[in-house]
Amino acid sequence: MGIKYKGRTFSSGQSLANAIKRDINQSLERKVRQAAAASGTRVRKTSGGFEIEGNAQHMSRFYNRLGR
Repeated sequence: MGIKYKGRTFSSGQSLANAIKRDINQSLERKVRQAAAASGTRVRKTSGGFEIEGNAQHMSRFYNRLGR
């Protein structure tokens, strides 16, 4: 028995979980980068996560956009 997810068939629960985690991480990264670009802040991906740089006005715009 297999489960289909985004056109792929998975027979292992672990590989399905890995695919879902990867999709969630890519979606979150895309949202952070889009919010940063639209608000005028800079984003860097580091080993500890993301670093967002900008002045106070740009940071508040970033947080407003990310919250939507």
